[in-house]
Amino acid sequence: MQMPEFTQQQTIAISLIQADLRFLFTVINNSARFKSNYIISLMPCMGVIIHGVENWIQAYNNSSKQKINVPTFNGQEELFYKEMRSAIKMWDTKYDELYQRLKLLYEESDRYFSARCCPIAKMLHIYDVFGVDLVDKQYCGNTILGAFYSPRYKFDNNRSQYGEHIKQMSKIGGEYISAFGATREYLTDPSMIFSCVNYGGFIKSPVGNKFSDKFILFSLLCQIQFVLLCINEFIIEECATKLRFLYLQYYYSVFMIQEYNIKTESNIRIDRELISREFRNAMAHYKVGVALKTNEIIINDPLFGLTQKFFGCNYFTLKRAIQTILESVAHQIRNQLNLK
Repeated sequence: MQMPEFTQQQTIAISLIQADLRFLFTVINNSARFKSNYIISLMPCMGVIIHGVENWIQAYNNSSKQKINVPTFNGQEELFYKEMRSAIKMWDTKYDELYQRLKLLYEESDRYFSARCCPIAKMLHIYDVFGVDLVDKQYCGNTILGAFYSPRYKFDNNRSQYGEHIKQMSKIGGEYISAFGATREYLTDPSMIFSCVNYGGFIKSPVGNKFSDKFILFSLLCQIQFVLLCINEFIIEECATKLRFLYLQYYYSVFMIQEYNIKTESNIRIDRELISREFRNAMAHYKVGVALKTNEIIINDPLFGLTQKFFGCNYFTLKRAIQTILESVAHQIRNQLNLK
């Protein structure tokens, strides 16, 4: 694709776009390794990336005489990716509302799988209800979360048809990867083992076989560990994508932990000192020009000066701090739920 001339801020935004698209390209090229629902668990992040790229292109083309000639969303893609990216904010939902939404999906899963087993198994409740993704034996996703992430997903007999729909919706992401020249893989950790286990039948769920507040906390643990392991550690090379999604996970976890503590009288601690709505906005979008003036740009920093502006420290210092907070929260949740 022939790119027009860009300002320094636009060039930086394109660099961040390329980093994220390279991450998606790496995941796609390693999909055979994932004996789990890794890509489903990645859907909120994919939504943020693809929807963000499309919005940036639209904004650029609307304000410039020179155009970036790549496809943009049709109506169906716009709705699909808007719903997908909204899942990144799930932990910013009122606790009771999120509880009911996940409970409904849990019950739908229960009904779906119970209808497919023999009457005795159904009566004794020895059928699987949900699956959990493991990375090096750590919980990093579950099928109830996966159903939440997937726009308009239903537990029914049309699952293969839904899979084809996902493939069709994913094509524009591939076109962006090609258009922005993001077809070089990052180095990945070859030792990571991706697996899955089903719970509810002969293998009992670690948080009980009935939906409860524990399942909410367990799901938060799954999502936190997905970002820590499947994004931050799976990719060996450093890239801005890591801090983007570590920070978004941190930002939205703070509210839910507060709500969970009130509801259950727990005392899970999370440092709130690094909450910044302006930095969150920069992490969720590619509008670097809005956040950084030309004299604030630091070319040799992965986020080009954003962390210096909002936190007075470099990229790596902030990333270590956010990572440490999330690791602490994951450790507290495992202790709360008596998990290994």
